Amino acid sequence: MLLTAACSQEGASPQPLSSAMPASVEELSTARAQQPPAEKSEVQRTANEDKERVGTVSQSLGQLENRRDRMAVDTVLQMYEALHAEDREAYFRYADIASVRMTPSKLDVLIEEAGKRELKPERFRSFDKLTLAEDSRRLLSIHYGSQVELVLEELSYGDQNVWFVNVFPDGPKVIDQTAIYPGAYELGREASFEELVAAGIQSAAEYREFLASNYDTPLWTPIQTVSLLYQAAQEGDEQAFAAIAGGGEGYYAQLYASDMVPFADWMKAYGSVQAFPLELLPHDRIAEAFRESCDERYGEDWQLIAAWEPEDPAERRGTYWILTPSTDQTRYVVREAFTGNLQLFVQ
Repeated sequence: MLLTAACSQEGASPQPLSSAMPASVEELSTARAQQPPAEKSEVQRTANEDKERVGTVSQSLGQLENRRDRMAVDTVLQMYEALHAEDREAYFRYADIASVRMTPSKLDVLIEEAGKRELKPERFRSFDKLTLAEDSRRLLSIHYGSQVELVLEELSYGDQNVWFVNVFPDGPKVIDQTAIYPGAYELGREASFEELVAAGIQSAAEYREFLASNYDTPLWTPIQTVSLLYQAAQEGDEQAFAAIAGGGEGYYAQLYASDMVPFADWMKAYGSVQAFPLELLPHDRIAEAFRESCDERYGEDWQLIAAWEPEDPAERRGTYWILTPSTDQTRYVVREAFTGNLQLFVQ
């Protein structure tokens, strides 16, 4: 076997193996140490670069989540400070709860309830919504947006308030609240905490639907609706995007995955709905021919939201969204969306 292995060409005479004594371990070690270090293979470099990149992305996502958690808790605390001070103007700066907006007397109830408890920051903590079951997370994003955060407020005897917080162009806001306690929602005292939170989310979402149908009024404003669409695109949340855009109505009644790509790219560039102007344009700022065309197609009850590119406002580039109330008047529905130069449409 050794002789065969030593042949350099087929048919050549076998050559004897070297008669030299093998080098000692010390000599081999010295020779190896004197050689330049072997260059990493391309595969090794790529693998290490991928690890570094994944680590960096994971770290960035973790930092983003921490910032969102802190933002949500701070927003609830600021709302409470306004309630303690009975400062109604400040309250609406940090909160926009649909039931309070539609029934202003409920703000008096919130002020009274807040006054019964000392404001202690340690009573408030963020809740990781990823611990919820998938159907609960889906319900949460469809009704409150893909980037909604939950804040728990410890009360007494195991009771807790759950506050819903999301970010809009005018800042983060508390957008809803529900209460949970051991044995709530007929779950029994053996129910897990996550099950209680999930039941609270479902109860709050059902009450929102009741409010919308009872008052025949969309719960989200046009700007809030468009903000939630950008957030859904940023999170790659097709179900939330389709539901918030109008469900079975409107321009995105049949949603394709590619429909969200331009808005996901937009959010990749700007990061947040607070990073670019979102503007509700009055009809007198819209070009006459385009305005008349919209009147003809949608009647007079349509709204145009412009999302402007912030780099060069003079270029007037961005996206316009045309929204109308849904058939049942409970939400706004996207009828058109166009990205490009808006000079032809806006005066």
